[in-house]
Amino acid sequence: MKAALAAVAALALAAGPAFAGSDSALRQKIEARLARAGLDRRADVTVTVEDGVARLTGIVLLYSDLRAADRAARKEARSVVNELRVVPESPRSDSAIRKDAQTVVLRWVRYGAFDAVAVDVRDGVVDLHGWVDTPVKKREVEDLLAPVDGLRDVHNDLRIQGFSSGDRQLLRQIHERIYADPMFERWASVPDPPVRVFVDRGRVTLAGVVATNVERQTAWSIARATLAFSVSNQLVIESERREAEERKKDDPR
Repeated sequence: MKAALAAVAALALAAGPAFAGSDSALRQKIEARLARAGLDRRADVTVTVEDGVARLTGIVLLYSDLRAADRAARKEARSVVNELRVVPESPRSDSAIRKDAQTVVLRWVRYGAFDAVAVDVRDGVVDLHGWVDTPVKKREVEDLLAPVDGLRDVHNDLRIQGFSSGDRQLLRQIHERIYADPMFERWASVPDPPVRVFVDRGRVTLAGVVATNVERQTAWSIARATLAFSVSNQLVIESERREAEERKKDDPR
């Protein structure tokens, strides 16, 4: 028994320095990747590695650099703790950041009729709400927003459309019925239609901006006439949306 314990202790002692050495080598590899990305010149990033876990601390000027540093570290380490802070060289107001972020989303070439992304900003941090059609799009939208000037971070709470055949069939059915209705048919082929439909496990959510309460109720009635388990009507009337935007403009942040 004593011999076995002694052997285990010897192995542990031998493994300790070796692991420390591998941590040091891993840190050097990550630092080299950061340097190749130019982050050693335009950011202040410190890399530490303990038991194979890489930790990034320091300051970057751009959110895109924070994401670049994170990607570089993950190419070498299996686990990365990213504690980098974004401190913009020229801070911008939340309203200016929100406007730019909304423009990026609306100009996104893959932004389709089955996506609905709402953007809010507080203290330079973008909050994303709504949904997208696929998991890939959820990740992609963060990459699109990364270059927005003044952005500090992104909280991505986007949901994904249901993938079951029943959900997909119900999604297409409601979308087609809404835009076949005379009240909405003029938007049937536009890339940014006013009424967006989300379906998950037979439960439907309607979102978007419509001109009148009649349009709001019509879209809701069409969705209710299907086999949906429930329909949540979150459509906003244009006049209400303008009032909300005016309140945001009055907020100096």
